[in-house]
Amino acid sequence: MFEVFEDADRDPARIDQGALNIVIVGAGPTGVETAGAVADLVNEVMPQRYRDLDVGRTNIVLVDHGPVVLAAFSEKAQQYAADRLTKLGVTLRLNTGVKAVEADRVVLDDGSEILTRTVVWAGGIQAPTIVEGSGLPVGKGGRAEVEDDLTVAGHPQVYAIGDIANHSADGEHLPQLGSVALQVGRWAARNILADLSGKPREPFEYHDKGIMAMIGSGSAVAEVGRRHHELHGPIAFSAWLGVHAWLMSGVRQRVDAFVSWGWDFLGSNRDDAVIDPDRAVIDWGDDLPETTDTST
Repeated sequence: MFEVFEDADRDPARIDQGALNIVIVGAGPTGVETAGAVADLVNEVMPQRYRDLDVGRTNIVLVDHGPVVLAAFSEKAQQYAADRLTKLGVTLRLNTGVKAVEADRVVLDDGSEILTRTVVWAGGIQAPTIVEGSGLPVGKGGRAEVEDDLTVAGHPQVYAIGDIANHSADGEHLPQLGSVALQVGRWAARNILADLSGKPREPFEYHDKGIMAMIGSGSAVAEVGRRHHELHGPIAFSAWLGVHAWLMSGVRQRVDAFVSWGWDFLGSNRDDAVIDPDRAVIDWGDDLPETTDTST
């Protein structure tokens, strides 16, 4: 993203070509967290780095085909997130799908277009085509359908886990989240060991630990535990930090993370970004060499 700001700083005409338009597709936790982080970057860092650039013309657009952000959360959390994003300067384009992502624009299904060179896809994932081509039974998202013991339906010796499979709990498909994948992977490993030792497999039991999403620095929404106890604002943000620190591999990494987060949150200075001098150059469509008419 810094590359387009660099180009716009050198040539403000790039702004009219969409240099400062940033489109994020998908208003789930990933899309909302990305939109909040980008907004913080634009509001706090870019004005310090690009003092001669009209950073106020930056347009952050969050697009989703659904009617709300954070569809898996409560209505109260959805409204809090929408209000917070709007306050940060994010434009919400809900009930709108993406028809095409082209080199210089995003085409929406209502016929409108957004000129941009920065598109972040957070609209979910689909299983690789090899899954469907394998002849295995597939369902939503082209993912393999699995039994309660995590084996593929009709193939009791084949396990499918992670993003290539549809895992269910209480009759509903589980989301494609890291917490689900971790539990499924460990359970599948136990069942494989049971197979090797001649013991019966156990049906997968999902332990719902809740869901959370950060919405820019200092704010978040969280629904904690099986009963999804709601937290909003700084308290939820602290919970988000705590959970992510706990998932780190060691005490030193956790301490380093808290020190870094504390410095970022309390400090007013931001380190300069390092731009790779050998980075790929953005093709703005006007850098082609002039042709010479050699006809006689």
